[in-house]
Amino acid sequence: MPRDRRDGKQEVIATLLESQADELLEEARWFKPPRELQAAARDLEDLARRLTRAVPAAEALARSVESRLASSFVAPPEWICLVPTEDPSGIPELLDAPDTPNHTPFPGREPLSYQDHANVLREWHDRYGAEICYLESHAVLLSVEHPPSDPFETARVAIEHYAYCPDLDQAVGGLPEVASRQVPTGAWFFWWD
Repeated sequence: MPRDRRDGKQEVIATLLESQADELLEEARWFKPPRELQAAARDLEDLARRLTRAVPAAEALARSVESRLASSFVAPPEWICLVPTEDPSGIPELLDAPDTPNHTPFPGREPLSYQDHANVLREWHDRYGAEICYLESHAVLLSVEHPPSDPFETARVAIEHYAYCPDLDQAVGGLPEVASRQVPTGAWFFWWD
């Protein structure tokens, strides 16, 4: 029986990783500094190990949520909506945002639903204290209370970020850049074109 990705927060992340595994494993071919074209990773654990080695041990450039928000948009938002809720991660379900029509990771080329977004955000809230501080039709900015600090966990979360939002390659960079510039910071930005 096929899994229903709407069953829960961990299920959505697992389904995203599973449905895009081939594309994610191919990313290992492009890690720098390659001496020659590398083979695709064998599995997601191998990808995380390779990513851990590809990311410099130097501390990532920490960027505040405010500086990430300011540098991500040409003009300030035209309106602001304050949403009183006991479940901030559920805001995508309340506001029908973000819309990700070009990211169709599920069988049948089905895009992420608003419930899928909420479940991913709930999982990251439970694990890292991530909360929505900005949401628009094609972008989400999270303030992260305690991002991962272990290099292997950081690599695994970078893979989750990339599975959730492959357009990060346009906004942040490839997996090594996501692992070094986004995951260890207190601001996680996602944008879909």
